[in-house]
Amino acid sequence: MSDKQTKWQRQEQAVRATQMAFDLTSDVQKSIKKQAIDEELTPSDMIRKILQLDVKSKKTRQRLSFNLNDDEIAELATRFGVRANDKRAVKQQVADILIQKFSKN
Repeated sequence: MSDKQTKWQRQEQAVRATQMAFDLTSDVQKSIKKQAIDEELTPSDMIRKILQLDVKSKKTRQRLSFNLNDDEIAELATRFGVRANDKRAVKQQVADILIQKFSKN
C-alpha cells in the first residue's frame, strides 16, 4: 500500500472518530489535568490511559499561553525597559518572572 493510501485511510478513520465531552466537577477535571501533567500527557491521553485504551501520542511538553492586547504588551515593555514592539523581549521577561516565581530553590 502506498504512503498516500495509508495517509488517506488514517484521515478517513479520524473523520469517523467520535468526540466525547463530559461535564465533570471541577475537582475531577483538575485531578485529571494534574495527573496528565505529572505524566506528561494531554488530558485526552490521560483519559485514554485511565480507560486502558491505547495512547499513541508521544509525551508532550506542556505549554502555557495567555493573551495580551497591544496596550498590555506596551505596559509590560515599559515596565521591563524594552521597546514596545519587541514582543520577543517581553515574552522572555515574562518567562523569566514565571521561572523565578515557581522554580524550586
